[in-house]
Amino acid sequence: MRRASDLEARLVEWGKEYGGGRYEFLGSLTSPMESLMKWHGRAPSGLGQTQTCTAADEVQSAVMALEAQAQGAIPAMVLRCEYLTPGQPIESKLQRMRRAGENLARVRYYQHLRIARIHVAGWLRLPFCEETIEA
Repeated sequence: MRRASDLEARLVEWGKEYGGGRYEFLGSLTSPMESLMKWHGRAPSGLGQTQTCTAADEVQSAVMALEAQAQGAIPAMVLRCEYLTPGQPIESKLQRMRRAGENLARVRYYQHLRIARIHVAGWLRLPFCEETIEA
């Protein structure tokens, strides 16, 4: 079981908002649902509307910044795999990574996950807490 921390709460919230394979690769800082709720359909263009940035949108921008780095694509993919499809067994996540072209062992998967979590914590200026496993 993961220790409750600010970072973990933000990542779980991001996973809930961007999960399901629908929004994880969007470049905008607003979710489609937010736009639909505010404008009752597609947002009009050119009206000078302000975009609000939710906590999940901040995490999304951190993940996109990580992915844009030279060695950040794999950690970003692992982070998406971990939080956008919660409850999946590790074998299923490793299989998804293989389908994406990355053949990772379990240990390497968790190393990339740790790197990604450290990056997101730094980006959001949150303290990084190691995960703990409780029996």
